[in-house]
Amino acid sequence: MNKKLVALAVSAIAAGAASAQTANVTLYGVVDTYVANIRTTAGKNAAGATVAGGTVNALDAGGLSGSRWGLRGSEALGGGLNAVFTLENGFDSSTGGLGQGGRLFGRQAYVGLTGAFGALTVGRQYAPIFYTGADADVDGYSNFSTITNQFLLAAGGALRNDNAINYKTPNMGGLTANLQWAMGEVAGNTSAGRILGANLAYNNGPINAGIGYVDNKNASGVSAQRTWLVGGSYNAGVANIGGEYHEIKNPITGSKWKGWSLGASVPLGAASLVAQFGQLKNGSAKQTAINLGANYTLSKRTDVYARFANADNNANAGVEAAGYGGQSQAGTAAAPIFGADKRIIAAGIRHRF
Repeated sequence: MNKKLVALAVSAIAAGAASAQTANVTLYGVVDTYVANIRTTAGKNAAGATVAGGTVNALDAGGLSGSRWGLRGSEALGGGLNAVFTLENGFDSSTGGLGQGGRLFGRQAYVGLTGAFGALTVGRQYAPIFYTGADADVDGYSNFSTITNQFLLAAGGALRNDNAINYKTPNMGGLTANLQWAMGEVAGNTSAGRILGANLAYNNGPINAGIGYVDNKNASGVSAQRTWLVGGSYNAGVANIGGEYHEIKNPITGSKWKGWSLGASVPLGAASLVAQFGQLKNGSAKQTAINLGANYTLSKRTDVYARFANADNNANAGVEAAGYGGQSQAGTAAAPIFGADKRIIAAGIRHRF
């Protein structure tokens, strides 16, 4: 009996070793936490009553990168075909709480196949237009970025989508296309809650550019928000310069937000400087935002940073800037405060593993 047990143990170890030779799994993560002083000025609510402003000191997470840990893996299936997966958890490193509404793998959770045909993946995934904005954002979708606050947090379906089937073409000399269909999963109405997105991108050498689109349907199966963005960046060595233009339209009400931003990141050895300026308009409502900052690399995995960001609303605008310590964009916020401005001064540390 002992000989049989030993033989079984050896067989199990051998099987595990063989599996490890054909599969590759990586544990990775980011811990990013910052301290901030956030000031909000007074404004008026929809009824015209004055709402007082205030100042708060806060410890928050995800200044440059959302705190996360994840597993990604691949297995060679033969003939150039690979099975791939990613499971990525987001968390608040200032409290230890789960991010993305308490989901275990709220950032990403997908499985799929890659090969000469491109990549086909299914699950919770980033929207195609997300990557278009990323190509234009010289501050990498930081909490303080004008693109984060004036586009990404405002456009439904532009960040991550559940129940998504995603196809990406192979790289053709830097040119790729991406198509995504996120099912609404409403019985009796295949259009209800459906999100359709696409992008066309060119990423080659110093140039990263493209155009992205997303269409969101509501519970009745009617398009309730359509968004498109065109943008890109050029790395000239002495500076990485980026810009974008986007529109977010509600076809039901006819409301349309138009926004643009310009920015530059300048490397200075272990340090770098970043500056962004952007505007968001809807008729007579206008928000102007600025983001200034510096990063300093302590090692290959650890850096520190400082930021000053300000979102200035005119009397007709109630655009909330979540990265500056408030709610999401005014078009989706329950009770926007018109004319209220937000300013943040922050300093933080990020470690990647």
